Amino acid sequence: MGLVVTGISQSGDISSIEAALKAAGLPLDPIQLIGPDDSTQGAASSLGLTNPGLMTGGGQGTGVPGVTSGVPTAGGYGTRYFRNEALSDRLGDLEIPDDQVENYVDALSAGRSVVAYFAKPENVAQVETIFRADGSLARVKTF
Repeated sequence: MGLVVTGISQSGDISSIEAALKAAGLPLDPIQLIGPDDSTQGAASSLGLTNPGLMTGGGQGTGVPGVTSGVPTAGGYGTRYFRNEALSDRLGDLEIPDDQVENYVDALSAGRSVVAYFAKPENVAQVETIFRADGSLARVKTF
């Protein structure tokens, strides 16, 4: 039996869900909100290689294409895009099956939020009922 109840929130406002959980006598600390600001991509400089003073050879044969020829433009190789490992780890913690993770990544990319509650076996059904009854969550699932 799954112990993580998830849903997709259009607005990221989970105050009504928190109120319903509290009214049911359930703790709020097992709830998590992963928002679109925890995006699937992040920008990182290329290991500091955008520094124009790095390894400048001054004609001594130490020139490295793209490194000693100046600072690359923002659209060039100076900015690398990578999968945000922290986001992958957080979604992985929700025990979402591999074949469904992309749906959650797409929701985050579209500006929605993922709401998750780490339930105990005895209250999984109650949490799922609260998530469904709230009406603010789509795709309520238990993993």
